Amino acid sequence: MQSNSHGHVDEAVIATIARCCNKEVSEIRLDHSLANDLDVDSILFLELLFALEERFGFQMDVDDLHPEKFRSVQSVIRFVAGKIAA
Repeated sequence: MQSNSHGHVDEAVIATIARCCNKEVSEIRLDHSLANDLDVDSILFLELLFALEERFGFQMDVDDLHPEKFRSVQSVIRFVAGKIAA
């Protein structure tokens, strides 16, 4: 499991999103919408979830799949931080 440092989680989540979206880390902003700004469609969304599970060592539950948890880069960071803190 990775360090629980919030800054480390932020950086790692952003790096994972950037890799899945074929973007540079410097192109990813916290307020970016996954769908509107980063063009994350349903297939890419699943790839991102699998990458986050692998990177942070948690498993998604059906109850986790609420769209509001994944609207922006910041909301993904909050979700991952909550999962690894649990």
